[in-house]
Amino acid sequence: MNKIISKPHLFFFGLVPIFIIISLFSNDNAFTISIEATYFVIPYFPFFIFSAIYFTMIGINYFSLVWADKPPKKWLTTIHILLQVLAIILLFTPNILSSFSKYSNSIIVISFLIFLLSAFIHLINFFTSLLLKTE
Repeated sequence: MNKIISKPHLFFFGLVPIFIIISLFSNDNAFTISIEATYFVIPYFPFFIFSAIYFTMIGINYFSLVWADKPPKKWLTTIHILLQVLAIILLFTPNILSSFSKYSNSIIVISFLIFLLSAFIHLINFFTSLLLKTE
């Protein structure tokens, strides 16, 4: 875990090929979210490609901090990575376990909110590390 926290760009760059490979094997599967009488169908393929692009941008952000010799805050990096992993796990939980089928919408919404929180924490980490002086 210390290696991931000290070099988070490698963690996020490592997720990129994983998500691209998963997108190639996703076939025609899709997330289905029902809200009242409306169904939102989000195909897996563009979702995984978008995730790969997102993780690339996060990796570039962390690498730019390394390049600028401004290390990210360890505790914010830890929180960001843990929330990001939790959001990914929660996103796939309803599809893996069919017993959660009646709670799948709630789990997906909670996963999305955790994802937004982790993105916000990443931005705070990035800008505080970039703008504050280092000792």
